[in-house]
Amino acid sequence: MGLPYKWLIHLNKGHFHFQPPPDDPVNFARWEFTEGKKVWERWFYDRVNIESKDVIDLGCGPGGKTCYFATHKPNKIVGVDNAPKLIRQAELARSVLIPPGDRYRAEFAVADVSDLPFPEHYFDIALCLEAFNHFPEPAKVLSESVRVLKPGGILCIDFAQFYSHNGHHLGDFFRTPWLHVFWSKDDIEKAVGMFSGSERKKALGLQYPDLLDDLVESKMDLWRNGLNRLSIQRFERLLREEPGLKLQWKARTVINAFVWLWIFVPSLRELAVKKNVYILEKV
Repeated sequence: MGLPYKWLIHLNKGHFHFQPPPDDPVNFARWEFTEGKKVWERWFYDRVNIESKDVIDLGCGPGGKTCYFATHKPNKIVGVDNAPKLIRQAELARSVLIPPGDRYRAEFAVADVSDLPFPEHYFDIALCLEAFNHFPEPAKVLSESVRVLKPGGILCIDFAQFYSHNGHHLGDFFRTPWLHVFWSKDDIEKAVGMFSGSERKKALGLQYPDLLDDLVESKMDLWRNGLNRLSIQRFERLLREEPGLKLQWKARTVINAFVWLWIFVPSLRELAVKKNVYILEKV
């Protein structure tokens, strides 16, 4: 039994205000480029050197992070994603976000990250930033990463576990943290329908209801099908079961100082942690 549905509506009423996306085909990739820079400089820059290396970016999406990594002058970086539409966006982002002299370093390919079309021992470094919690078969992705890495190669992963405060990925509609812990899936979907329906009445008058419908459809598809419900406990079990990887370094952040003690309690750690960061080595 979840909390009463009316509470969910009351706590989040007025939060969702639809804004038409900017007329910029690489807008999201620009945001990814900036976010990739922040993540890399905070966690990986002093620990992993990708200059002159062969790199794969797993789950590259529209390519913004891959484009940022290309500015660090790898020998080459290959961004892979299973969605052809995203790869087309990534190829466009390459022509906009990477300086002309470095564009040759970045390649993009439609590929299943659990069945990569590359030979063994092909890459020096594999990157998987803010994507691992979306893969349907994470164990296979780990195994494939080991297969395509050279001996001594490095795998960098960061992800937010499903039961983190915003692990539902529905922040456009809700301000309440952990709502997917305290309310049922049906209640969440009904609330999204109510909030988006209210905004759609406004959108009709402004001639952009289709854009609103596209946003709601994409967000709800991500909620229903695009999250693998990965927990910290399950991820670390997968690491223990993958003999080809050795932990080099890891770190975690918490959502705020008030809950940091929760990370020492297994049942509460899944709620308290904001991000998990791992650097792993192929042995």
